[in-house]
Amino acid sequence: MKTLNSIAIEYLLRNDSQNNTNKSEEIAKEVRRINSEQYTRNQKSLLFQMYELEEGDFFA
Repeated sequence: MKTLNSIAIEYLLRNDSQNNTNKSEEIAKEVRRINSEQYTRNQKSLLFQMYELEEGDFFA
């Protein structure tokens, strides 16, 4: 038979675990957002570099 204290501790642990899960999900979302922004920025940079090579007659 569980005591009131053990039930309270289980509840607090479960609640804390759920809060940590939510924080982890928020962090993961932010990391994915940042990674996608960096990927887009890198792709634009590569596109501009290719354009500059073409426009600048780099190989002439």
